[in-house]
Amino acid sequence: MKEQSLSPSDFCGAIIAYYHKGILQTALVTEQIQDSLRLVNQDQSTANLSRNRVILATDTRFELKHESLMDFWEKVRTLKPDLPAIPAEGLSFAGLLKQEDLQEDAAKFALYFSIKSHPEMYYQKHELFFQRSAEEQESYLLLQKTRQQRQEYLQRIAEFMDDAGSALQDSDKLQLITELRDVLQGQKLDDLHKLIRKRSQEPVDLMVQLRAWLGDCLTVADPALDTSGLPIAFYADYPRPELKQNDLPIADHSAFTIDDEDSLDYDDAISLQDTAEGYRLGIHVSNLAQYLDAGQPLFDLARQRVSSLYLSSGVIPMLPPEFSQVQFSMIQDQEKAVLSLYTDFDSELRPGKTQILAQKIRISENISYKALDKDSGKPLFSMLYKMAESLKALRDPEERAESRRYIYNFILQNGMLISKKIDLHSGARQMVEEMMIHYNSSLAQYAKTQRLPLLFRNISRLGSAENDTQLSSAYLDTRAGYHPGIGTEAYLHATSPIRRFVDLVNQMQVQEHISQGQACFSEDALQSMIPDIEQRIQLIRATVQKSERYWMLKYIEQDMLHQPLEGILRATVSGQYRVEVLPWGKQILLSMDSTPPEYFTFAAYKVDWEKMVLRVDLIE
Repeated sequence: MKEQSLSPSDFCGAIIAYYHKGILQTALVTEQIQDSLRLVNQDQSTANLSRNRVILATDTRFELKHESLMDFWEKVRTLKPDLPAIPAEGLSFAGLLKQEDLQEDAAKFALYFSIKSHPEMYYQKHELFFQRSAEEQESYLLLQKTRQQRQEYLQRIAEFMDDAGSALQDSDKLQLITELRDVLQGQKLDDLHKLIRKRSQEPVDLMVQLRAWLGDCLTVADPALDTSGLPIAFYADYPRPELKQNDLPIADHSAFTIDDEDSLDYDDAISLQDTAEGYRLGIHVSNLAQYLDAGQPLFDLARQRVSSLYLSSGVIPMLPPEFSQVQFSMIQDQEKAVLSLYTDFDSELRPGKTQILAQKIRISENISYKALDKDSGKPLFSMLYKMAESLKALRDPEERAESRRYIYNFILQNGMLISKKIDLHSGARQMVEEMMIHYNSSLAQYAKTQRLPLLFRNISRLGSAENDTQLSSAYLDTRAGYHPGIGTEAYLHATSPIRRFVDLVNQMQVQEHISQGQACFSEDALQSMIPDIEQRIQLIRATVQKSERYWMLKYIEQDMLHQPLEGILRATVSGQYRVEVLPWGKQILLSMDSTPPEYFTFAAYKVDWEKMVLRVDLIE
């Protein structure tokens, strides 16, 4: 066998063991020149090997012919040594030979190969061999099984890629789309990424193509969305959740929703009743907490997605349409479970006592903002406007610059882009906004009073109050802080549980407290949710912004080339100009030959889609 005292010439005629590409092999050394060995292998191939790579060597020297190697190997193969017991402190191979009292070359080789053929029982570390415990053996076998399954899965995915999207079994389909989303979001899956890079010099393009083959896309391509890794399609067949309790009181009055004309999911409604002292305003939010708990698949799905997305290319709901647009949506002429906030007003429309109540209510009508503005003179709506003004007077928001009145969204209709103008100062929108602020701030105040941890929406400040460049940013916390923009001691989001995960969590927390007197989630559990929520929100915002820029460029290319447009210079970026284009209030990059002033007029003549830049001429 190999010993440290062997001189370089000692290997000639020896049979050795060595590793080649991770496989343990035997060979006959036919020649040695300094530290390089010339070998003949069992398959009669020849090779050169560094002396340092020899793992095991016979003491005997053999005739330099292939038959010597094969005769020796046949003898080794027929030996079946008992598997040794190795003490906890480990043994070197020399120690093992001594323990087993083995002298013959073939027996020594047989023992070494036997140990190496049972990696589930033995492992080697720092020249010592160790024996695994029963628990370690079980863990090792499980790991090997997992690795084998992974390799088999990757082989099926490789065949899927090479066969232009041939059918995959459902489990592979779900796993692949989940992993593609993760990789696009920056997570490391080296084996899958390596497989993709082998097949394309543009791995992101191939991943987008794979998502399309798997159906994880909209009917219209949206590059910002497709490359974001955000989930699009729903794959699982989720069980239809039932009410946790069937004895909810039924309101003796109805409510109506107010939303956009093209809305598909109605998650809040309003009611108004006369009372002996004045009026009772009801704000009713679809009560998903009556159906869901933290252990259900739909809750996990909402936690993964965090929010619905509203893009020019389409809507991606947080929950599957059968739930967001049907079961949980407050559809006209249906009775729905709601979490209601009632506020009493006196005859002078001064708000007073509030009450939070879980109940069912009938939806009498789905009204659009446009229809409500048209009928604003009706007594019911006129009264709601006055109540909204009364509620607004209770708040003390900071003085802010006049907010933008109009926002513009680019919408695809029948293959053509249109610019949809929304008036944020319409009476209907401002009234509904005030009602929702009242609901959110009331639940926040309830939680603060009850010391109930929720996902509050707080504001952090950078700079002093006297500094004109002071910056503010919103963040989630389980403890309430003053919200200067709203002008309330505490604020949160709870009016859109169908569309936002934060709202769902807050609703579940309040619902559990009013019905059971306890919290659904501990403060630590809520805190643990915040990093993932905020990270996903940042990705969604970035994707929406990129998507808006893409579709604005599409709209300009479709309808606005060579026409005068107005812009406001916001920044210079690598020789290009980041400009807010009016009236849309959205920013894109412009490329032009001269530096523009702060306010300027330009005409676009080409979209550079590779660089996502609009090439323009400055109009004097």
